[in-house]
Amino acid sequence: MHQTHQGKSGSSGTATLGELSSFARRLNQLVELTEDEVRLLSRMEVEERRVARGEVLVQVDTPVDELFVLKEGWAIVATHPMKERSQILRIYLPGEVIGLPGLGIRKAPHYARMVTDGVVCPFPKGHMTAIFEHSPRLAALFMAFASLDQITLRDRLAMMGAGDARQRMAHFLIDIHERLLLANPGLGKRFRMPLRQVDIAEVLGLTKVYVNRLLRSFSEDGLIEIERPYIRILRPTEMREMSEYENRYEQLDSAWFPARRTDPPS
Repeated sequence: MHQTHQGKSGSSGTATLGELSSFARRLNQLVELTEDEVRLLSRMEVEERRVARGEVLVQVDTPVDELFVLKEGWAIVATHPMKERSQILRIYLPGEVIGLPGLGIRKAPHYARMVTDGVVCPFPKGHMTAIFEHSPRLAALFMAFASLDQITLRDRLAMMGAGDARQRMAHFLIDIHERLLLANPGLGKRFRMPLRQVDIAEVLGLTKVYVNRLLRSFSEDGLIEIERPYIRILRPTEMREMSEYENRYEQLDSAWFPARRTDPPS
């Protein structure tokens, strides 16, 4: 069983960043967590389950009874295959929660599966009830995250509709890198890209052959460096400008969040 992260508190009662899981660390990058908030979050990571590449976490049209903290590995949410192709709607990275959009409906609209081996922490939907009851500030943060996820999805849809293939690829690579930095600020410019070219094609609405050509072109132009399975972003500013990329997570507004609560969760 996974040990919960208690987090030592200093004079301000906040948790020590180095002792947080990737999940709590990602949230702490945006809002400084208290010890009680870390305890609440740790309840979502009590159970650990190793999962294999290709394993389905959520089936379409099944009851939404649980969510998952993705502790290790990458996962995707996608549509059912149509004419042997599906559309990847969302890529989940370590430290993110799979299933937040499903809280508002009874049955899962899409399936979620692993694209790498990994570790997930499943937790019942009732844990979110406890968050809303005992920590309005954490509840606000989860709502803000769900909102940001929807906004970034709209950004990608806009890019799919109006951007050319090079802009789509630049937007995709920069977005993955920026999101990885949230949970791992010391990552640097080099990151592991476990997605196959066919997966990237299903994200960008392109063919596998076109994706291969684009990656080779980006490498030849000095925008990226490819050392499979790693990619290094060499000219991030140019790629951001090319794709008009906006890091929405840097724009999170916590001014409206409820004040911290000092009473411990029951």
